[in-house]
Amino acid sequence: MADRTGSSDGARARGAFGPAAPLGSAADASGASASASVLAPQTERTRIRRHADRAVPERIEEFLRAGHVAHVALVENGEPRLIPFLYHYAAGHIYVHGSPANATLRLLRDGRPVVVAVTAIDALIASKTAPDHSANYRSVVAYGRGRQIVDVAEKRRLLDATTARYFPGRTTPADYAPAADEDLVKMDLVDIEIEEASAKMREGGPRGPHDEEDDFPGSAFVLPLQRE
Repeated sequence: MADRTGSSDGARARGAFGPAAPLGSAADASGASASASVLAPQTERTRIRRHADRAVPERIEEFLRAGHVAHVALVENGEPRLIPFLYHYAAGHIYVHGSPANATLRLLRDGRPVVVAVTAIDALIASKTAPDHSANYRSVVAYGRGRQIVDVAEKRRLLDATTARYFPGRTTPADYAPAADEDLVKMDLVDIEIEEASAKMREGGPRGPHDEEDDFPGSAFVLPLQRE
């Protein structure tokens, strides 16, 4: 199948992970605007090699704001570890949280290098030739380091922002009871500060050599993946 990890040549379908537009407001939890943090590839580890024309570094923040799941990877004792998190993004920082018993969160506290991937699949692309099946996607790969957040007020602000991002319009106390300070003390919150990142995307329809030939057998089409 074709590479999935974009040049744009058509309208993008509404994705399984939400629309391309940011889920949250233009301002992050601390009040800084989206333009306050400009992330871009800086070294070879974030240079797009395969389908370099699909690189969209100017859309890194847009994709991070629109994503729903962040896969966080690190190395411990020579062994790779990877775990998905719900997350909040604001001004160059990815915030993940969970139980203090979570082994990955404990490891993230010490400032070791980590890599985070956020991907949205917007559509599946069927081609008349096997190698040219593909997908429309938006993706970010970010490198950084973590630190533990222990201040209760900061935890409350960031976790409230996380809830608002996933459940727009829900407020306390009308829709749910706020977390007690005791709950926040028991919750582990880690700030991953991004050092550099890259973004890549594919849009459009089938691009196989025979996909526009009516007399060539088979079918070619776009299957949008929509959230119910």
